[in-house]
Amino acid sequence: MSSQLEAATAALRQALLDGAFQPGERLGEVAVAAFLQVSRTLARLAMSALETEGLLLREPNRGSRVRAFSLDEIADAIEVRGELEAMAARLLAERGLPADTEAAMRGCLDRAEALLNKGITTPAARQDWVAMNKAFHAAVIDGCGNQAIAVAVRQVSLLPLASAASIIFDRGDIARGDVQLLRSHQDHLRLLEAVRARQGSRAEAILREHAFRSAQNRRHNLALAENAASLEGVPGAQLVRLPG
Repeated sequence: MSSQLEAATAALRQALLDGAFQPGERLGEVAVAAFLQVSRTLARLAMSALETEGLLLREPNRGSRVRAFSLDEIADAIEVRGELEAMAARLLAERGLPADTEAAMRGCLDRAEALLNKGITTPAARQDWVAMNKAFHAAVIDGCGNQAIAVAVRQVSLLPLASAASIIFDRGDIARGDVQLLRSHQDHLRLLEAVRARQGSRAEAILREHAFRSAQNRRHNLALAENAASLEGVPGAQLVRLPG
């Protein structure tokens, strides 16, 4: 039952993030069971798991409703992730930087430098930047040695556009978008410097500010109609209520 439930939950989660159901749409366990081709028991349990994650809202005697997310809720989730990652950065600095973690972080920084030098203007370059950013943040979390932080970050990252892999590029103003990416890279550089120097409080502050700026960028970029193309293929984007 456990593996079947995990598979059913993962399939329903992916369906929600891919936009198979509309924000605000009511879901009953019979319909979900038919969609997933599983029993009603598995459908009910999978729906319950996604209610806990925050993707579904339980309505007494009426099943569940697909949750819609506001820009404020997205920004809040990013800042929560930032607080967790800031703690991870502090621990990483205080406990000492493992060689493999330093190599992973340095590799990400080198990739970022190369991308910035070439210009991040193509879909392939944007995908490379997303992969680099995800790997850098993962290195900090994995390297700090605190599994509770890792679990909590995974949980909050399940919310739409809250993970380190969910980047909305500003395509309406390329120069402004370039500034956003350069500042992000500079934060990463400063973070590695602070961690190497075992400056825990400084590392924590850098990553906290980094997350705050990321949340503000996400809020700003999502509010611009010209960036709608950036949402294509981004998991969970269909669940976001955009202004206007």
